[in-house]
Amino acid sequence: MFKQLPHRRPRVKLITLPWELEVPTLALASIAAVTPPQFDIAIVDLLREHLFFDEEVDLVGITASTPQIDAAYALADLYRARGVTVVIGGHHVTALPQEGLAHADAVVLGEGETSWRRICEQWLTNPSSVGGVYKDPAPDPGTLPQPRVDLMKIERYGAFYYPIVGSRGCPEACSFCFAKRMTLGYRTYPIAHVLEQIRRRPKWVRSLYFVDDNLAGDPEWTKELFTALAKDPVPFGMQVRHEFNSVPANLDLAASAGCALISTGYESVNQRTLDRTGKRALKEEYRETIGNVFRAGILPSGNWMFGFDWDGPEIFDETLEFLHSTDLMHSSFTTEIPFPGTQAFKRYRAEGRLLTEDYRRYLGKDSVVVRPLNMTPEQLRSGVRKVALGFHSPAAALRRSRRGLKNPRLAAAWPRWMRAPALLALNGFQVWQWHYRMIDPMVWLYQRLVSVNRYRYLHDFVARTNFRSSDHAPAEAAPRRHESESPFLWRGGHKRSRDAELVPLGTPGIAAPAAADLPAHGSVAAEVGCTEPWP
Repeated sequence: MFKQLPHRRPRVKLITLPWELEVPTLALASIAAVTPPQFDIAIVDLLREHLFFDEEVDLVGITASTPQIDAAYALADLYRARGVTVVIGGHHVTALPQEGLAHADAVVLGEGETSWRRICEQWLTNPSSVGGVYKDPAPDPGTLPQPRVDLMKIERYGAFYYPIVGSRGCPEACSFCFAKRMTLGYRTYPIAHVLEQIRRRPKWVRSLYFVDDNLAGDPEWTKELFTALAKDPVPFGMQVRHEFNSVPANLDLAASAGCALISTGYESVNQRTLDRTGKRALKEEYRETIGNVFRAGILPSGNWMFGFDWDGPEIFDETLEFLHSTDLMHSSFTTEIPFPGTQAFKRYRAEGRLLTEDYRRYLGKDSVVVRPLNMTPEQLRSGVRKVALGFHSPAAALRRSRRGLKNPRLAAAWPRWMRAPALLALNGFQVWQWHYRMIDPMVWLYQRLVSVNRYRYLHDFVARTNFRSSDHAPAEAAPRRHESESPFLWRGGHKRSRDAELVPLGTPGIAAPAAADLPAHGSVAAEVGCTEPWP
């Protein structure tokens, strides 16, 4: 049985099950921000902290990517067996809601703020009324509160990847990507909202990382953002498409704003693959755009995929030759993973080419789950390893370090005495990182280390709770912190985020907007700031 706590407010745990020690997302912090203040809230990352399952809780929200979805379902079953209301959201259950509903009281599709707020209000009125599939309108980013990063154990992610978000979605529609199904088009946050996120970072943070799918999806907004950031630059990394990198002026502005790393999904050096997957790119432009990033003094990083129907065994040597001839300072490599809900998954299943639907194998890297057309599964697996280990070999890493030292703008990111050690350490870490991902004995060791990572933090076992405070005051004494400090509301319509005047709630002399001034989608939708219905 759960430990009983007298005179407490209702409690909610928001739990994420990452499949590796990746850059943190703001999904649960954003959900926590719209949770009614009657609840005590905890955010739990199961790779970085211990889950105290025996402490009393009333409502649990769970999110997990496809490789960890079976573990998420098992956890949901355990909570439901104890009478806790369980809600599951994320990419996987958005694609397969009925599968998720077999393990949870409710499944949230797409962006979750509006549905989660409605679920919480239903629970406060009548817990038994929570149930089924929730497909509410998506929120307008301009009306959302600041993510509750204060509820994350953010220090456990390191000083160089503090998460920031500036936009949602991606304007593209690549066949292997689920972003179009998950979000309502491409929308930007107000620039004031982004600057406030940065202002609230802890003092020990050394650099930021924009977790957006494509930060430069709206070029004009991006220029305005970088112009604002340039007034007080903080080092950051971001993900953008290659078109942004084709304009040197864009990169100069990004560098002045503090951009230190640009990650771009180039995917393939096979033009047929780019054409047939909807990538809308020309491989002939890649070398130039990569060089543009490097010459701007920014670390260029590329993401590559293999195993498409138009790839033969020669693709690996062609890719490795191309990589060695460019200014790329980092690359990541993976087989094509057709996640449920994508066009690719539907096609491969219809053609009988899925080797497995065991979600634990949908890991990417060298995990092969689709039978390729023009090579064997083993050729695909060994080819990905060849490229990854070839690019991240010690000799290649040393060459990249030397090339970086010859670039005066890139080296300027560090004090003179740190330049050589920093580049060598960065490339050395990449060598280690990709060897433990691709060499079997090291893969086994890495998996064991990831699974016990949370036991590093002895404080958890002293505190014996996932909640920040042991103060269990009555519901009427619930703090209003997330409302008084965080939210921004529209003033002046819903045309573009940057056109609206943003005023924090609680500003002296500023009254909250009337309900008539907000979108008319019901009380919950209006409070969260919904736009048109999610498709």
